[in-house]
Amino acid sequence: MNMARNPLWHRVLAEEGELKVANLVTVSRAVLIVPMMLLLTMGLNSVALGLNLIAAATDWIDGWLARRAGRASGFGAQLDAFVDNIFSLAILGCLLLAYPGIASRRGPTLAILFGAPLIYLGLSYALRQRVLMFHFWSAKIGAFMLFCLWPLIAVTHSEVVIPITAAVVALSRVEQLIYLLRGGFDLNAHHGWGIISHKYRRATAIA
Repeated sequence: MNMARNPLWHRVLAEEGELKVANLVTVSRAVLIVPMMLLLTMGLNSVALGLNLIAAATDWIDGWLARRAGRASGFGAQLDAFVDNIFSLAILGCLLLAYPGIASRRGPTLAILFGAPLIYLGLSYALRQRVLMFHFWSAKIGAFMLFCLWPLIAVTHSEVVIPITAAVVALSRVEQLIYLLRGGFDLNAHHGWGIISHKYRRATAIA
């Protein structure tokens, strides 16, 4: 079956013609955004934070499920990265709701933290006519720090982690942009400074 001709929702649910639980777990991360926001508007910050921790954990669970089932794929990896970007923006919304005034206190660093990934996505599409989200180690570290951002602020009662996370995320996007400009296409490359292999030019991506 040619999955490329199927609608996106079918590719997500039944990648390669079979139900893929890992993809459903990935999508659940985006679905949980709605109740998180509703709980925050109701003043139930602790419950919303708990839901955030569950949603963040799915970023590890989906990859583990895919590897355990032997069904890790380029499409699944790109779906995961796409949902991560959506969830990252939700974290910004959660911070603004949970900590009134944080925008005025940390405006520039928040703009870097959440704006750098969006700028990169635009540049990626402009350069390659598709969105390429690489799984560099710097990107993984940045995503981990970003997903832990709200819990860390809640536990430490300090916002110092925000500029640190912003620096890591911004540098990661710069590394990915340099890799693109070098002609890199390997979505699973560990970093942006290795030898460029042209066999990855047909790598699938969510455009």
